[in-house]
Amino acid sequence: MLRRALTPLAVGTLVFLAGCLSENLTRSTDGPMYAVSDGAHHGNPDFFFLPPMFSNPNHDPNFEPAAFNGALRPAVEICELGAPAGDLTRSCISGVPIKRFAPSAVNVSLTDQQYSVNWDTKAQALDVNKFYRINVLVGSTVLGFADVDPVANGSQLKNVQTNEYIGLVDGRTLPIKFRIESGALCGSDGTPCAAKTINLAQGGGVDLVVPGEDFHFDVPTATQATAGDRAVTDVTFNLEKCESIDVDLPKFGQCLRVTALYDAPGAVLTFTQPILISMCSFVPVTEGQQELITLHQQDGDVIRALPHAHPNCNVIGAGESAPSGLLARSWHWMRDLASTLVTPGVLHAETRTTMLHLGGGGETTKTGATCTPPPSPVAHMALTTCTPASAAATPIPTFGHTISDFQFALPAKMDYVIPEDASRIAPPGPLPTAVKVTDWNGGAVQGATVTFTQPAIEGPGTVIGTAVSNSDGIAQVSWTIGVGSNMAVASGRGIAARNNFPTGVAVKPFMPDIFTAGAPQTPVVLGTGEVPFLATGVTPTALIACQTTGATGGDQLDRGFYIPTYPGTNLGRVEMFFSADAAGDFTVSLTARANTYDGTVIGTATAPVTLSADHNTFVQGTFDFSSAAFAPGSAVTFTLAQASGPSTVIFYKVPSLGNEACPIVQTNGTEAPLSTFRRNGVEIRVFETGN
Repeated sequence: MLRRALTPLAVGTLVFLAGCLSENLTRSTDGPMYAVSDGAHHGNPDFFFLPPMFSNPNHDPNFEPAAFNGALRPAVEICELGAPAGDLTRSCISGVPIKRFAPSAVNVSLTDQQYSVNWDTKAQALDVNKFYRINVLVGSTVLGFADVDPVANGSQLKNVQTNEYIGLVDGRTLPIKFRIESGALCGSDGTPCAAKTINLAQGGGVDLVVPGEDFHFDVPTATQATAGDRAVTDVTFNLEKCESIDVDLPKFGQCLRVTALYDAPGAVLTFTQPILISMCSFVPVTEGQQELITLHQQDGDVIRALPHAHPNCNVIGAGESAPSGLLARSWHWMRDLASTLVTPGVLHAETRTTMLHLGGGGETTKTGATCTPPPSPVAHMALTTCTPASAAATPIPTFGHTISDFQFALPAKMDYVIPEDASRIAPPGPLPTAVKVTDWNGGAVQGATVTFTQPAIEGPGTVIGTAVSNSDGIAQVSWTIGVGSNMAVASGRGIAARNNFPTGVAVKPFMPDIFTAGAPQTPVVLGTGEVPFLATGVTPTALIACQTTGATGGDQLDRGFYIPTYPGTNLGRVEMFFSADAAGDFTVSLTARANTYDGTVIGTATAPVTLSADHNTFVQGTFDFSSAAFAPGSAVTFTLAQASGPSTVIFYKVPSLGNEACPIVQTNGTEAPLSTFRRNGVEIRVFETGN
């Protein structure tokens, strides 16, 4: 069933249930307050006490006749209530309860749709001057409770909520009867869920069907488990849909939350055999990456990539046995993929696409947040570290209670688009910075989230921006650098990078598989990948800076010019000034050649300029040659051409009388080797670096 919305009082009661504090109360007029909590008394809307303790709840708005869950193994405990606190509330005294009925002692009747246990009230020698609480638990989680008042040395009990006597069998035995409905363990209102208690030695499974997906959670027979140093034999597993696991990888399908409830200390459950998680009814993914999609598990801050497993899926929503024939053979091929590193052929890719429409699976031997760093890489797979995220997307497990979220994601790594971007010199101002995200086979990964941050000496630093990788795998932002040293870090949770791999091991996204060198593979904890960028802001100094002297004028683009002896070894950017007889947007191209007008092309760059209709008003155009290299001391020739614009009459700025101090020779034309001399000087600035 769906968990119904609770009143504010009931919300407070749920907080109480975890710690045995009396929040949902019936007030006594002359003394301490007592409490009862069930679906008829502002408590868990899917749990009800039954007669003789309370009247039949079958007319209560929360009661659902078809929702009884008889697959659980609850326990019943009776504790003594302590003295009232300052706000008159009471709680169980610490220590062992005065009576505990283990799950094996609690009877279930599918016909009567109830659980029951008989309490001999005289066996505990109840004190008429004290009060007691009856708790119903699954694992260590309380579903509901009722406070009682012993009268006449326990020969009678009074309900503190109604102040009425509770009928006892033979004057001493209280039948404790209660009803648990299917939503009793749901973690949030309105979320479909399914719960079942499984004896691990016998094995079993829990199924949950939600719109668009059929979840299966299967425990193999002869499984054992420990929590801390104590053996656990029975575990209640509750399945419900969740929002999403907290990774920056592209995610696929829906998120499944599995809550494990058990009666033992320790916040981690470790199983001797892998538990199978199957998500049936999947979504199509990019061709070529079908075989790479991997089930991930989140426990608190910890993210694990799980080994692939043959899912318990066949027909969508049917909950049938695992596939056979071609489908089973394709899964066997997928298990061998990571070990052999064979790129899938067309047949394999088509088969895998079919499987992903049916579903996929993964295996885990642990639920809980303990992170064990891997000692070393296994075979060809590089293992990541146990660095936790700053915030968890799932609740922190507590005593006898673990929470694990599962969802499919595409393993990926990230690196520089251009290796030289790791450390570069650039002029102060906006600076584009990017990483490329790729998969195991080096293919571009679309949909990964990358956060770019400027680190701080103390604290988390300043977020520059967040980018999602495009179809080419590129995630890019622009940040502003100042003069001197500037640093940015691109990071992604779960995305592999150099920082979380051992030295000397190739950076590869984790691609788990059932078999590695013939041995079962274990889940691997993923860290946060980081790619650092160092940018030194330097105000550029022009190698050549010619200004017009005296009267100025302009010449049309068919006149070339050259530098007889270039003073550097790289051609970065060139700044010139243009005008036109017509107003509009123009694009001008500038081509540089070595030594002669027909020499080897050093590079061609274009500059957009918006010009007015006044040919005496010049506007700067900038040509970026990306620091093109050539032999020092060479001559460099330049030819101009119009690439676009509303007019064919464009001028570039020159000193009409020449400028002997400028090492630029303007020519009448651009014929090889060097055209005839026209004048010295062009208004131009030449830099060795681009941007």
